[in-house]
Amino acid sequence: MNDIDLRMEKISLEISEDDADVAYLRLPGHPGAGSVGAVKKTIRLHDLLVYSGPDIYLELDESGHLIGAEILA
Repeated sequence: MNDIDLRMEKISLEISEDDADVAYLRLPGHPGAGSVGAVKKTIRLHDLLVYSGPDIYLELDESGHLIGAEILA
């Protein structure tokens, strides 16, 4: 089992100023806003699981590592 180091100063949750129904969870190791080509694949959670709740999109980098999640209320 791998140890996961989640330092709170590296995790950020952003609420869109343009749309209050959108939040973005930026995980440790995320290359940062505006990084060209950072997100290589997006997976809609509703396509994987049956649940009631908001749309959640998981964003992965070119190596398949989860780098963030977009939450739409």
